[in-house]
Amino acid sequence: MGTLKNLLANIIYPLAAFAVSLILTRICIAVLPHMGYMDIPKGRHIHKKPVPRAGGIGFIIAFWFSIMLYATKLCGGDFSKLADQNVGQFLIAMAGPSVILFFTGLYDDRFNMPSVIKLMLHIAAGVTLYFLGGGIRSIFDYTLPWYFSLAVTVCWTIGIVNAFNLIDGLDGLAAGLASISSICIAVWILISGGNLPMVILLFTFCGACLGFLVFNFSPARIFMGDTGSMFLGLFFAMTSMDQCSRPAVTVAALLVPLVAIGVPIFDVILAIWRRSVRRFGIHMLKENLDDAEAVTELEHGIDATGRIEIKSVIQNENGVMDADQDHLHHRLLRESHNKTSRAVLLMYAISVIFSLGAIALTFIGRSMPALAFLLVIIGVFFTLRLANIELLASMSVVTQGVRFPRKSFVLTAAHPLIDFFMVAASFFLIYALLQKPVRATYNIYIFLILVVPYFLVLIFSGIYRTYWLRAGIDRYFRLIKLLVLAACISFILLNIFAMKGWVLGGISKRMVMIIFLLQTSFTFASIIAERFLLHFFESFAIRSYYLKNSPEASQHNTIIYGGGLGCRMYINNLYSSRHLSCPFHILGIVDEDPSLQKLNVYGFRVLGTSDDLEDLYKKKPFDTIVLTTVNITEKSIDRVRAFARAHNVRVTMFLSQEYPADLDFFNILQSKAINPIEKDEPEDQEDPGLGL
Repeated sequence: MGTLKNLLANIIYPLAAFAVSLILTRICIAVLPHMGYMDIPKGRHIHKKPVPRAGGIGFIIAFWFSIMLYATKLCGGDFSKLADQNVGQFLIAMAGPSVILFFTGLYDDRFNMPSVIKLMLHIAAGVTLYFLGGGIRSIFDYTLPWYFSLAVTVCWTIGIVNAFNLIDGLDGLAAGLASISSICIAVWILISGGNLPMVILLFTFCGACLGFLVFNFSPARIFMGDTGSMFLGLFFAMTSMDQCSRPAVTVAALLVPLVAIGVPIFDVILAIWRRSVRRFGIHMLKENLDDAEAVTELEHGIDATGRIEIKSVIQNENGVMDADQDHLHHRLLRESHNKTSRAVLLMYAISVIFSLGAIALTFIGRSMPALAFLLVIIGVFFTLRLANIELLASMSVVTQGVRFPRKSFVLTAAHPLIDFFMVAASFFLIYALLQKPVRATYNIYIFLILVVPYFLVLIFSGIYRTYWLRAGIDRYFRLIKLLVLAACISFILLNIFAMKGWVLGGISKRMVMIIFLLQTSFTFASIIAERFLLHFFESFAIRSYYLKNSPEASQHNTIIYGGGLGCRMYINNLYSSRHLSCPFHILGIVDEDPSLQKLNVYGFRVLGTSDDLEDLYKKKPFDTIVLTTVNITEKSIDRVRAFARAHNVRVTMFLSQEYPADLDFFNILQSKAINPIEKDEPEDQEDPGLGL
């Protein structure tokens, strides 16, 4: 109750920040156009009329003015005592980089500073922040070496500054997200018993942002520009690092600030992933094809979704640092039919959900860890749903390039590192799960015993001379045998070292066995699961995403005739990288075998026999029947042909048997081969008949 009273007694400072920001922003709207600070619509811009920019000047001055009034009261007018307060240390560390980024933003908003120079100034801001006493200097009571602390501080500052710079793409988005994030962190500090001055600082910052938001919400009368967005990023970089470096920091202290600014972080991670993967896939294509061919290939794979401008990407050679219109807010804007306010409110809702979830998780986790774990799973699922389109688009680019065999060395070369990471991650996960007395006995020898044997056995076995996207069952069986061998070596070493007292001193044999079994289980599961996911993404997920996000009108509803081996080969061919983007949507399988009826075969339901085609068509019309077997009676094939003529359904055949390599026959097959990617394929309106 006393904390709440003190908060209300100091509410004047957030209100002052709001009022000053409101006044200064209105002045900026009138003055900035005369100084050349105008955002002229062009290229990727969404607004239609010129709008003043660099409006961040207003809320930056409002924040510093109000918070310095509070600091004066806090130190009793003696600024030499300011450094003794946590808020004082925060403001001192923030002042230097704030000045650097302020003038960087002013210049960039007026003259468009080159990205390399801007990056250098961001680095300078991070270095200044560190030497003024800010940054991540310790974590979990462990003091970091100065050089590592400096590097982490600079990288984190650059990352968060650019995250807010990138998210500032819609009217009111950056200022609104900053307001929500600051309120979330302030509320968490309040209910967790944190210091009041930091709460006042966060509310003052929020007041300044809200004063600007009055004129920035759709339709915006002013933009904050890089001047404002970089200041927002700097503030939250400082806030999150401040929470990490506090004594006796907990996981909650790390979780809440990070999740509170989770939307900008999530967006910048996806942006880096999207641009890097897209550029990687384009380079792979351009090494094999000329520009026109590359455009054609990529359009077949991606442009049908209407979400990525492939031609401009190839022709303009867009890089990782170049802007695009595929950020999360741009996607939501398209989904909301270009209604800016609706898209922005959706982003606000996502931010609020993430923030409240993080706060709830920190308190639920203490008393109900199972429920906390469930919330984490739900959060991960929700995040992956947001990333769905991104995964579809970027992975489609990769598969267009991966299909060239000479590029497979990239994946093959990366697998030893992936496996080592998986085994090491299993080790650290077990370490986190064990009780504190057991963790205290861990040392470097435990790591070497439980991790290194796997790495050495796999390296020297030759198993990495496998292209895992096309691995046979024998390679998986060999991989399992090698993992068992590595586990045996690990088990022997662990027992020898434990018996001699070199590791796990004072720990019971039962606990030693539990540690070994956990490590083995997690290692096996992670290594096998990683390879399964490769197959899943290459053979199923990308095509499923494509069909899900493609207009239903462009899809060919297809029935497969025959549930034998030919059906399996056809499905494998349809889900191969060459046909990932073909618009065939399989409704199910038709087979004459009564024992297969209503069963699931190769992932699809057997819907009936050829006698049921009429009923199936009434339930769900289809335009293609693919015959995957030659073991068809004359009666059945006549029935299929008659149905196809009656309903103008195309009938094709997928061959999966050996035939003599007769040259003329081969040429006929080649000339009549059906490529599902081609949309302008001529159809026989008179007699759909067999495709061969």
